[in-house]
Amino acid sequence: MKLLKQGDRVLYETVGVCQVKNVSTLDFLKKDRLYYSICPVFQKDTVIYVPVDNEKVKMRPVMSREEAEEFISELPQIQGIQAENDKERFQMYKQMLFSGDRREWAAMIKGLRVLQKKRMEKGARLAVRDQEGMRTAQKLLHEELAAALEILPEQVPAYIQEKLCAQGEPLEA
Repeated sequence: MKLLKQGDRVLYETVGVCQVKNVSTLDFLKKDRLYYSICPVFQKDTVIYVPVDNEKVKMRPVMSREEAEEFISELPQIQGIQAENDKERFQMYKQMLFSGDRREWAAMIKGLRVLQKKRMEKGARLAVRDQEGMRTAQKLLHEELAAALEILPEQVPAYIQEKLCAQGEPLEA
């Protein structure tokens, strides 16, 4: 990834959408190393310091408005991913969350919605880890779409429904 500059927006691991506030050395850390000072856009009073040369950190630019619109139009074709085994599902979803891939997040959400529906029909609920995984995937996806579309994350589900209904393809599970 090219060197980011002040004002750039990135998706940072499972934190969500962040904005680069500064690129500099830090007095309280290694002085010969450059760091990004990034702040989550949808959380206040948090600053994260990330070494510019850190290859292990999952950080990528936020999608553009055009990419967001295209992604939304493709949502009906994304298949939900499921695994019946709880342990296997948890590991798979954990990898999907850290992948930074919005298509994987959508597949995860769809798969968990199907599982949630099946469990509700039996009078049961989703496991806590599944609920947390779905919340995290929705948060990441909604934040990135909100940043790209210049709306609030809580407005994203209605925006998606409106766009898909206009295409004649309401979003299912």
